[in-house]
Amino acid sequence: MLCGTGHYGPSIAGTLVVLVTNTVLREVSRAINATPVSSADLVRKYVLTMVGRQEDEVEVHIRTMVSNAMGAQPLSFQSLTSENTDTEPPRVKVTATVRTHPKDQAKLERMASRMSMERGVSGISWTAAEVETAPE
Repeated sequence: MLCGTGHYGPSIAGTLVVLVTNTVLREVSRAINATPVSSADLVRKYVLTMVGRQEDEVEVHIRTMVSNAMGAQPLSFQSLTSENTDTEPPRVKVTATVRTHPKDQAKLERMASRMSMERGVSGISWTAAEVETAPE
């Protein structure tokens, strides 16, 4: 519009301001998007596996302990499965999947430690998957 009225200087200056602003803001936007995700937005999946004798209702006892421990510790309980093993003597394997913030790993360790002392539990282990961002 300024060019049409013969004001070439202000029109060129306005065009340069728009180009420089877009170029600078594009780089600022890339820098903001490249920053790491806040640690509050991270979750990690943990798999807790317990093995116990198949006799004396140990499976029910282990499942109850896991469910109660999940309520006592603020962990996001995802699944709980159990299966019989083909070993001698017969054993049952109970697997619990938990999702929580990596800083809460100590709670999972305390829970596993406490459960390892229970009657009928012959083995316990846990593994952690890679850290991922929490779904919004």
